[in-house]
Amino acid sequence: MADWLERALKTFVQAFLGVFIPTIVALLENGLPKDWNATWVTLVSAGMAGLAAGISAAWNIILERLKSE
Repeated sequence: MADWLERALKTFVQAFLGVFIPTIVALLENGLPKDWNATWVTLVSAGMAGLAAGISAAWNIILERLKSE
């Protein structure tokens, strides 16, 4: 079970950085954001990464169960 958890964590980090870094660069290009919309965009980036990790974890759990049958 630790194997799928490790893969899900790696997927989270990759997806988070892949979405977060370009978002932060775009937001900071004009100086620090002063509104909540910019903060919301950053939080959505983390949410997307979490969704990708959740899908990865579910997929790996299904594959593990199919292998064990």
